[in-house]
Amino acid sequence: MAKPPNEDLESFLRRQDAGELVAVLLELAKDHEAVQARLARMQLADRPDKLAASFKKTLSAWKRSTKFYGYREAGDFGSLLDGWLDQVARELLPRDAPAALALFEAFIEADAKWFDRADDSDGVIGDAVRAACRHWLQAAARCETPPDVWPERLLKLYRADQYGARDELLRRADLLLDERAQRGLVARFESQLAQALETSPAGEGPPLEVFRLSGALSLLSESLRDPEIMVRASLRYSPNPNPVQRQAFARAYLDADRPADALAWLQDPWSHLDDSRQDLLADALERLGRFAESSPIRQRMFERTLSLYYFERWLEHLPEAARREALAHARELALRHDDLAAAATLLLQLGDPAAAETRLLAEPGRIDGNHYGSLVPLAQALRTDQCPRGETVVYRALLKGILDRAYARAYGHAARYWARLCEIAGSGVGLLPLPSHEEFAAEIRARHGRKTAFWAQVNGTRRDRHDDEERTR
Repeated sequence: MAKPPNEDLESFLRRQDAGELVAVLLELAKDHEAVQARLARMQLADRPDKLAASFKKTLSAWKRSTKFYGYREAGDFGSLLDGWLDQVARELLPRDAPAALALFEAFIEADAKWFDRADDSDGVIGDAVRAACRHWLQAAARCETPPDVWPERLLKLYRADQYGARDELLRRADLLLDERAQRGLVARFESQLAQALETSPAGEGPPLEVFRLSGALSLLSESLRDPEIMVRASLRYSPNPNPVQRQAFARAYLDADRPADALAWLQDPWSHLDDSRQDLLADALERLGRFAESSPIRQRMFERTLSLYYFERWLEHLPEAARREALAHARELALRHDDLAAAATLLLQLGDPAAAETRLLAEPGRIDGNHYGSLVPLAQALRTDQCPRGETVVYRALLKGILDRAYARAYGHAARYWARLCEIAGSGVGLLPLPSHEEFAAEIRARHGRKTAFWAQVNGTRRDRHDDEERTR
């Protein structure tokens, strides 16, 4: 049967013969354990007690396990945990909310097991625990338990947090508690905060308990979208808030769509955080329609950084008659700005890829390959605009940045940069005034020939990062 044009997969499957789909599922179940497990759980759909027992068995096995997941494997472990949580929410929660709640609670209470068994440098385990907290709140909301039971039960779970991943219980308390119940928690924490401050020794800084209580109030402030709660809590122990606190206040008011209240905290300079203040100030002024005041701020920030974000924010509210002059001014800045990567990015945005490439070719050694967050998109844009020499400058800088630091975790990226450089060279395009690809490759091999893990990536025989037997001396 021919598939109609633009037919999505669901529509296609619904047109298929049921017997054929059964055969496909059985075939997949033989080769894929996940499919087999999913079908087994489907057989328990009418027995939620058995389904819950199956999920509990998996959870118990994980808790007993002593296997440690290193940096490379932690992502897979986090995905495994997330998958289990989603399965419980999708398959058990609609049939037996209390059983699903018990499983989510057991998962949260076992968070030490998950953190102790993995290198959570990327935060995937913390994300899984936060997801479990949201699932717990949603499951509790579907239970028939009297509403006045939940605040105490929620607090018990929150207070046992040792890793900072259960904050979601208060940050998203709105998933379970109505405003009255949340305000009740606020009153309780505020009372405890006042008591902690009253009993703290004179002449000493606030005790840790004060910061714990203030943190809880800040989370409830987010849930209620009421910045006043956080501001009150902070001012109780810090009547002259520092720039970090002022920044938090201003952002909270803006998140709550209260720009006029944010302005009160955005007037005085914030020392090393003043760029953030200027950005938030411009945001608040724009929300209030005060573009004549916000536009010069955006312009100054753009002129200093050449950031596309600030450039677009500046242009956004300029009168149409002033835009042509602004674009000419931006181009002039890009042609003489010290940050070559930012200048090239802006010139591409202005529709002048030739000038962007010329800037990069003038002083390729000045490109800092450690700024991959901006350089990778720049390289991709140069490829789109058919600027292979400029693209070569950027990928060479990125490659050198990784290899010079012997950053083994990024060797896979470096190998892809190497492959693209080889592809550009193989196309026959002239690279002058840059050194030829052969010269560049010889330099890399001379300096980094002993980085066996990198060359294994290049050659398609990947080794574990711990097998990299050297570091550049």
